[in-house]
Amino acid sequence: MEKAKIKAIIDSLRSAGLSNIYLLKEEDKDIILNMEEDENIGVKECIEREFTLVLTHDSGFRKPQGKIVNEHNGKIIFPAVPFLEVNAKRVVSSSPGKDVHKFLVKRFNLGLKDDATLLIGFDL
Repeated sequence: MEKAKIKAIIDSLRSAGLSNIYLLKEEDKDIILNMEEDENIGVKECIEREFTLVLTHDSGFRKPQGKIVNEHNGKIIFPAVPFLEVNAKRVVSSSPGKDVHKFLVKRFNLGLKDDATLLIGFDL
């Protein structure tokens, strides 16, 4: 049942023009949590969900559905952002920092030109 729901989510993301969609394993999540900057709260929220997808998008994809940068006590914070295309519970998305982006490109052998990586976390 879970696999079918995840496959349906991945298929819907592909039809929305997103590509290179992979479900992160626990060891990938641990590496990302340890590697991501503390200010990137959104990535940490994505990783803490039951399931986390990594995917890529180009500049033709829609604008974020929320603020991607906030200031809190003089610090820049990167919050989690809603991702309405995913039909699941507690859905959040976030763009990883440079180090995590490089890790994901290498880990999943992503041949990217101008595409960006994105994480989407959700519960079923």
